[in-house]
This record gives sequence, C-alpha cells and structure tokens, in this order.
Amino acid sequence: MAAILGTSNGGFDIEGLVAQFRAIELIARGSLEIKKEKLESRQEALSDLDSKFSALFKLSERLADPFLNVFGAKLGSTSNADLLSVTAGSTAQVGSHSLTVDRLASIDTRVSQQYSASGTDFSALSTDQTFKILVAHPTDADPDNRVEISVTVAASAFIVDSVNQTNDDVLSDIAKAINDAMSAAVTAGDIEITERVTASSVAEESGTSRLVVRSGQSGETHALEFDDVDGLLGILQVTKNVQTNGTKGGFITALNELSAAFTIDGLTFSRDSNFVDDALEGVTLQLAGTTTTKETFTISSNVEAVQGELQEFIDAFNEAIEFLTEKSKAGGEFRGDTAFGFLQFNLRSLVTKRVTGALSTEFDQLSEIGISINRDGTLFFEDATKLEAALAKNSNLVSELFGAADGIGEGLQSFIVKFTRASGLISGSQRIIDRSLIFQDTRLDEFDERLLRKEDRFRDELIRLQVGLAQAQQQSAFFSAFSSGLVRF
Repeated sequence: MAAILGTSNGGFDIEGLVAQFRAIELIARGSLEIKKEKLESRQEALSDLDSKFSALFKLSERLADPFLNVFGAKLGSTSNADLLSVTAGSTAQVGSHSLTVDRLASIDTRVSQQYSASGTDFSALSTDQTFKILVAHPTDADPDNRVEISVTVAASAFIVDSVNQTNDDVLSDIAKAINDAMSAAVTAGDIEITERVTASSVAEESGTSRLVVRSGQSGETHALEFDDVDGLLGILQVTKNVQTNGTKGGFITALNELSAAFTIDGLTFSRDSNFVDDALEGVTLQLAGTTTTKETFTISSNVEAVQGELQEFIDAFNEAIEFLTEKSKAGGEFRGDTAFGFLQFNLRSLVTKRVTGALSTEFDQLSEIGISINRDGTLFFEDATKLEAALAKNSNLVSELFGAADGIGEGLQSFIVKFTRASGLISGSQRIIDRSLIFQDTRLDEFDERLLRKEDRFRDELIRLQVGLAQAQQQSAFFSAFSSGLVRF
C-alpha cells in the first residue's frame, strides 16, 4: 500500500491533493478568525477607553476636591532671597507683608574650659562619674516635657593601670559616654533622634582640647539642662552660667537668645526654629539672616501651577474625545454603535454647560477662565489671563466651577462612573465579548477537529481510488498482453 502513495509509479500526489483540500476548507476558517480578531480589537478598544476615562475621572476628582483645593495654590516671593525664603499653601491669604529679623534661632552649645591635650588634669578622679542630661521632649500634653538621661563615665577614662590618661583621651571618653547614652535613649524610644544631645572633643589649636556639648534642636525650649550628680560637669566648667571667654567654659549663646526673634507687620514673634510655619496661616518662612531693614514677602496665586493642573485635565479630556472620534470612523471598533456614538456629544455638553451652583455667574463656564472648545470637541487654553484674573479675584470662584454639585468635575465623575463601574457599559460590553471569544474559540477548535476528520476521509478515499486505478491498470496490461498473444497465434 505504501508503495503507491507517491508519484514515482505514476500514482496520485495524495498529500499534495490533501493540502489543496485543506487550503480550500481553511477559507471558511478565515471568516471565523476575522470575527475573533474583530472581537479582540473591540475588546482592546474598550480597555483603552476605560483607561482614558479612568484618567479623566481622577483628574476631574482632583479638581473638584475641596480639601485638596488645587485652585488655591499660592506662590511666595520675597524682596531678599538671601535672608528669607517663603512657601505658601492653599489656605494662605493673598497679600504682602513686612518683616524684620532681629535674631536667628541657635542651638544651645556648652563648652568645657580649654585643656592642654597632653596634660593630666583629671588625675584626682579614680571612680566612675555620673551626671544627667535633661533632654527636651515636648508632647501635646506637656510642651515643656523633658527626659532624664543618665551618663556614666567609667573610672578607666581617667586612670588605667595607675597611669593617668591625657586630657584629650579623657574628654574623648566623656564625649563617647554622652553619645552612647543618647543613642541608647533613641533606640529605647525615650527621645526622637532629632532631639538627642551630641558631644565631641575639639582642638581649637594644636596641643589643646575642649569638650563641646550641643542640644539636638534650636531654641529656648531645647536648651540644655543638667543634673551634675558627681560634680564632673562643674570641674569641666560645662555648667558654668557665663558666656565662654578665652579658655573659660560656659555657654556660647545666652538662654534668652536661643530662639529666633522677628516681626511681621509690626507684631513681634519668637520661635525655637528658623523654620516658621505657624506665624501666618498657610505660610512657611525660612529665616536665613538678620535685618533691621524691613523686607517684604508676598503671597500670590500660583497661576502657573493651576494652569498646569488644568492643562493635565484638558489633555486627558482631549485624549478621550480624539480616541472616540477615531474609533467611531468607518472601520472603527465603535462604528455604528449608538451607545458610544453619544459619548462625544455628552462629554462636550458637560464641559460647555453653565454651572448653576457656581458662586458667581461671572465664573460659571470654562470659557470665563480662558478655556475654549474646538469644533472637534477638544479643549484648549485660549486666554490664560482670564484664569489669572479669576484667581486674583477669588480662587474659590474657580474652584466651585468644578466642585459645585452640578460642577464640571462632579458632572464628569458621575457620567464616567456609569461607564467604568463593574455594571457599566464598558464592563458589560467586555463581558459579552469575553463570552463571544470563548464561543469563537470553541467554534475554531471544532472546525479544526472536523477538518482533520475530513482530511483523513479524503486521504482514505484517494488511497482507495489509487489502489483501484492501479488494479485497473494491471488488468488492462494483462488483457493487452493476452490479446497480443492471440493475434500471433
């Protein structure tokens, strides 16, 4: 049987004929594949539309959010950037203010007397020395709260094997004991890392040594307080209540001069930090220098930031409109679908309507803040000066254009959620397509199975036909030979 499957003996090219048969049958399969491709293309288009609607929803929600208040964005400027920097939040009031800075906030710094680095001034100390540092740790309940941290300097810091340690070594060991105690307090959660007191041994000039102890934060609230249990700090002159002078110990800055002192619009303020965020509502000042000359800082609407927010919204809106336009054209996935056909019209109506809930009829349309609409339904900034004028008058007027109950932002959110929610048009259409794709895959699988069976039957028929032809040829040859023999006889 196998010998007749080829063409070397003059038989049929069976596999060639089967291939031709398969090609003809696959034409019908192609229509099924086209239907599947169209379904997949529509599904992808729905997914893209859902993504674009979701982006537009988020931006609409952002513009309508009264707590975020993007239209209230403010900008701070100053007449002397070297002395002052200003930032402003949405709650800041637009206007100009005068400022003088009498004193900057300082970190409380205490120093020991100056020692000869190689000297042995601590030879009289042969036992552990303990003192306590009362670290400022303000709480809501007690802004003057302090945490008592005990510091013990081991006897070995002063004498080892009957050998007196040098002053430089002693001061270094004392500094280490303070720093170790503070690190342990931070680890234990007793104080914040920003509150820890730090200590170091410094050499102001070659051959000298001095202990320096610094508070964790600036201002009078964080001034250093000590309990000199064994008297070591007194020996060092760290607790000496005088300003250090020459080689003497004491404080660098007096207690009543640790906080910043400044005036705003004639009112006097005192703060622990040069970073001031509670003098004017919504305004943060960073003091960098002192001045008796009145400087000016100004709070204004941040038109550029607001315009940037609106431009993001415009871009997202335009992407949705342009996508719907493209997909609704001839050959587009939404062509002829009335459910999607009204989307562009409805979106356009939502952004061009008058907002009856706006605070002012002067600003109840997008066109009144400089945003216009093209013939194709896309938006663009036509006149940014209108936005600037509206913000200067009252940013809340612009905010309500989007955030009112019937505002543009609220309207778009309500409209979009009808399509993007689980029971919405997009999700519903996707579920239908999912079922249709499963059906198409089943049809394709069944088609392939039927085609294999048809091919097998067609191949068997060809084989039987070829066998029959071969037998007929053999009989014909026999009779021909037989006939020739009769004639000769």
